[in-house]
Amino acid sequence: MLKRIDKFVILLISALVSSGFAVEKPTTPQGTCLTAECHADYSKRAYVHGPTALGDCKVCHKPLNPQEHTYEPAREGPDLCQYCHLDQTTKKYLHDPLEKKGDCVQCHDPHGSDNNSFLSSRTVADSCKECHEVTKDMKFLHGPIAAGECTVCHNPHGSDYERLLDIDPNELCFTCHEVTMNELKKFEFVHEPAKGECTGCHDVHGANNAQMLIDEAPKLCYSCHEDIQKIAETSKYKHSAVTEKDSCLLCHTPHASTVKSGLKDTPIKLCMTCHDKPIEKSKGEILEAFTAQIEGKKFLHGPVAEQDCAGCHTSHGSEHFRLLVKEYPPQFYAPFSKENYGLCFSCHSESMVLTRETKNLTDFRNGNVNLHFLHVNKERRGRTCRSCHTTHASNLPRHIRKSVPYGKWELPVQYKKTKTGGSCEPGCHLPYAYDRRAPVEYKKPKPPTANATTKGGQ
Repeated sequence: MLKRIDKFVILLISALVSSGFAVEKPTTPQGTCLTAECHADYSKRAYVHGPTALGDCKVCHKPLNPQEHTYEPAREGPDLCQYCHLDQTTKKYLHDPLEKKGDCVQCHDPHGSDNNSFLSSRTVADSCKECHEVTKDMKFLHGPIAAGECTVCHNPHGSDYERLLDIDPNELCFTCHEVTMNELKKFEFVHEPAKGECTGCHDVHGANNAQMLIDEAPKLCYSCHEDIQKIAETSKYKHSAVTEKDSCLLCHTPHASTVKSGLKDTPIKLCMTCHDKPIEKSKGEILEAFTAQIEGKKFLHGPVAEQDCAGCHTSHGSEHFRLLVKEYPPQFYAPFSKENYGLCFSCHSESMVLTRETKNLTDFRNGNVNLHFLHVNKERRGRTCRSCHTTHASNLPRHIRKSVPYGKWELPVQYKKTKTGGSCEPGCHLPYAYDRRAPVEYKKPKPPTANATTKGGQ
């Protein structure tokens, strides 16, 4: 009984709908489809397609049976839209929906829309996202992408450039990035990728790295600079400024510079961004601030006076102590060999140390006895240059040291210069003088007596 009642209710509702509540198809030919009975809402949208606005539906629809209100497209496939919009198909590269399918309605509502350009989606970005998910989970977005303005860079229908770019890819970025463009034109040293291959370093849509870099520095930089990577990662002495995150960008500008090697500033100023303060090399070892070493000093070492840190140091890594470009003994005493002094002999003649007697190689001589040879050229305990000279600056001529670190002791030098020689009273030996014109005669030390006690030392 209940099943019969249910069936009756359904039949009754169907009858009511078909007779009164439903909208019937017109049974006579219509001048326009935009009638109260059919598609009146099409003309009420914010943006209305031209034929729709004119009520001229036959431009796109061909009647089959007006009494039955049946129609078919006025033209087949892509020709339906291209009959009027032929200009959208003249480019070398066409958007896939347009080229392969002629499916304009994939993006556009053909009658009208409340969205600009008759878009089916609310915004351009929403429309593009239906096929192109280019920014999923990205931390940093390119400005146009973040604003949903894909058409700032791409033509949605077609272009003469790949990826439907609006203009030449080598110029596109510069339509917004004028500062970078001006740097590339005016600055002498230009990074090769910046000459037109922005995508070599940047993701044009977005990235998880700042500045939309496709990878973080230094890994990104190593993709081209493999030689620098090898030095930075395998050197015996590593430069901490090179191994930390974003290290390359601490010293180099990625686009263009007025300084060689794309440096942000002159080498001396860059070095001083770190070496203007003490640096802890290891527990208990503090590297004195370079600025403190030269402040107020009368005599600067040549490379320091020329502000040429690279004259002695390499910036990425080295096989030599203190990132030196060549070998130089780090200790007070060292067996002599020319190779041990490769750094000093880059500028100073090696004959100054190889020659036992001379009249002109050096002023540091007693008569003709070369005192550099006497101090340095020893098989076992030759005194290295640092024993008497500072490497950066001094208030004494010839960069003579006031004192030298010797273990935990600041060993005094107490050097005094005279017109034809000089003297010193260091902690390493008895006071001695020398004179080029009137050689000083040194007394040989007496052999120790049987009752004498000798003191050990370094």
